[in-house]
Amino acid sequence: MRVLRITVVAMMILAWVSLPVYADSIEELKTMILQLKDDYESKIQALQAKVDQLEANQELKVSDKVDEIRDQIKEEVKAETLNVEYVGRRQGPVGSGGLLVRNPFGFGDVTLGGYFDTEYRDLAKTDSTFQQHRWIINIGAAMHDKLRFNSELEIEYGGPNTPSSDGEIKVEQAYGDYLINEMVNLRAGALLVPFGRYNLYHDSDLQDLSDRPILARDIIPTTWTEAGYGFFGDMNPSIGSYEDLLLKYEVYVVNGLDTGFSDTGMGGAKNSLKIDNNEGKSIVGRVSVEPISGHEVAFSGYWGDYNKTDDSISGIGMDWLSNWGPLEFVGEYAYFGVEESPTLSSDLANFFQGAYTQFNYHFWPEFLNNTFLGSNFKDPTLTAVTRYDWALISDDSDAGNTNNREDRWTLGLNYRPIDNVVFKFEYQWNRTKSEVLEAGNNDGFITSVAMGF
Repeated sequence: MRVLRITVVAMMILAWVSLPVYADSIEELKTMILQLKDDYESKIQALQAKVDQLEANQELKVSDKVDEIRDQIKEEVKAETLNVEYVGRRQGPVGSGGLLVRNPFGFGDVTLGGYFDTEYRDLAKTDSTFQQHRWIINIGAAMHDKLRFNSELEIEYGGPNTPSSDGEIKVEQAYGDYLINEMVNLRAGALLVPFGRYNLYHDSDLQDLSDRPILARDIIPTTWTEAGYGFFGDMNPSIGSYEDLLLKYEVYVVNGLDTGFSDTGMGGAKNSLKIDNNEGKSIVGRVSVEPISGHEVAFSGYWGDYNKTDDSISGIGMDWLSNWGPLEFVGEYAYFGVEESPTLSSDLANFFQGAYTQFNYHFWPEFLNNTFLGSNFKDPTLTAVTRYDWALISDDSDAGNTNNREDRWTLGLNYRPIDNVVFKFEYQWNRTKSEVLEAGNNDGFITSVAMGF
């Protein structure tokens, strides 16, 4: 028992003596644990930061990829909806248009577009007036990769039910295409006659001046539409190492012009889309040569009977387009000769000819970028325009046997916030000899707005 007591006492003394040493070890252990904890938390935070950075980078890459895909889709949709090929809206010198409407059943996708123009005219010796000139609806459809339909319906001056009854509604195009290959394709229906450039690209928003050339009104009866059939196509013949040459053609058999012409123009000779006034058919065609992009020259021809006695009208034409950076040079010449039967009791106008040359200079001053004209638009443009045009028609002996001639100089400036919207301002100087063809000797100011869609 005594030994037990001594042992217990000895152990208590030993514990008492070693307690400070043990306490120091505990404190060091606590300190070590806290330090390890801090190091662990620091490493965890660093690791979390790296994870967060990786996730952010990944999200950024995903976001960039999404934006890239979205932009790509937008461009594809834009190309599909704004650059559809129909009714000339894509093929003009400037501008584009058309909305593609998908058929949910998978066939017959429809394109819808058009343009309108309104004018203010103030020529000397005539009353100043506003004119709601044209409203055009273009409708096209793609029934198959090889089959398509194009059309153009024009409403002029509000239509035929206006108070003055001088308006009209008429079909300017309505035809179907059977696409065989690039070189040979079939077209049939109410066709834009391929005689000269202006008749094919007559849309108001494509033009830099309000009034059409005298040539395009009194010599070539623009808009000139005929019922018929024919072919069109293009080809790229290679001449040695030269491969940029592009040839295009259109050739049609149509009803042709009738007897409605006079010594003041061919406008009244446009034939019916229902009935040919004689049994003979006419042939018309145009071939264009584009040696390099932006430069084109074309030749047109026409021949056909205009009455039942087999008297004919024949025509030749030439047109050109040349772009030199901001400078554009366009023009056209046409001549029609009229065969006259000796048995006729009255004289006719025996020839019609005319031409125009036009220079367009496209520019944009940088100081306009921060104005209302430029701040909200991507590529606004100003265009300075000058044009000289004339027409000469033989007299039909009712006014002293003097040929009728009219000349016009036009100087203009227009503003395009976008390609197919244009505000035009111009001044005309007109001179006439003998009978008036267009404006006579009346000079004056014209302004207009044209919008294509």
